[in-house]
This record gives sequence, C-alpha cells and structure tokens, in this order.
Amino acid sequence: MTTSQSLTLAHALRSLREDIQAEHALITSRVTWYVTSQAFLLTAYATSWNAGFVWPSFFHQVLPIAAIVLSFLILASIYAATWAQDVYLREQAALVSRIKAELVLERPEQVALDAYARTMVANRTSADGQVIGTRIHALVRVTPLVLPIGFAALWLYAYHFAPGLAQ
Repeated sequence: MTTSQSLTLAHALRSLREDIQAEHALITSRVTWYVTSQAFLLTAYATSWNAGFVWPSFFHQVLPIAAIVLSFLILASIYAATWAQDVYLREQAALVSRIKAELVLERPEQVALDAYARTMVANRTSADGQVIGTRIHALVRVTPLVLPIGFAALWLYAYHFAPGLAQ
C-alpha cells in the first residue's frame, strides 16, 4: 500500500535550500581534495630534484602534464557545481516571487515567507541595509574557480623549465 504525500511550499523551499547547500558542500570538498592532491604532487616534484633521484624525466615532464590535466578536470567539475547552484538559486527566487504574487497567505505563513526571503543569497544585506548577497556570493566563488588556473600555470612553468626537455 502506498500513500501519496503532497509537496508543500515549505518542503519545496526547504528542498531548494538543501540543494543549494549540497552544491556548496560539493564545491568545498572538491577544492579540499584538489589542494591536497596538489600538495602531494608538488612534494613529489620537489623531491625529484634531489641528486641521484630515479626517474627524473617522469617527474619533470609527465607529472606536470598530469597535474595540468587534473587542474582542468577539477575546474570543469567546480564550474558545473557553481552552474547547478545558480540554477537552484534562480528556481528559489522564482518560487518565492510566485508564492508572493499568486497566493494569499495567512499572517504566520507570510511572516515565515518574508523571513525565508530575507535569508536568500540575493537578498542578504549589510548592517546598514545595503543588499550585498550577490556580491558576496560572487567573491566566495573566486577561489574555487581561480585556484585550478593558478596551479595549472605553476605546472606549465615547471614543465617549461624542467631540465632535459628539448626546447
């Protein structure tokens, strides 16, 4: 026997907020994993400069290329997560606007919806009341999107100046 449950507006709003937070958690875990992997790769690369190290050509040529490929793969996955998060943010704003425009809410529901709307990313304000949510949201994305590009540039530099390459 199955029971049918309707999706309430509160559940829909909660679900959208959870989806937004899930994408944020994905971005965070991907950046953490990426930085950790880069630390290991840079340690291996630096160690390969010791005298008598076995396989220096692998560590000076193949490792930087692998790190560059990894950088672009992680950049693509982080970009995809930020894109998905933007989709959820637009859906959230559209749903709140539609609720406000089309439904007559009782006073407690209206107060709850207003509180919810104030905490949406696009509506967050500074202490003086200036709307700053979208600017802060954009700044938060700088590191996850720029970090792989910076590491890729570092690895390009390492590859270019590695000894034993036919220049």
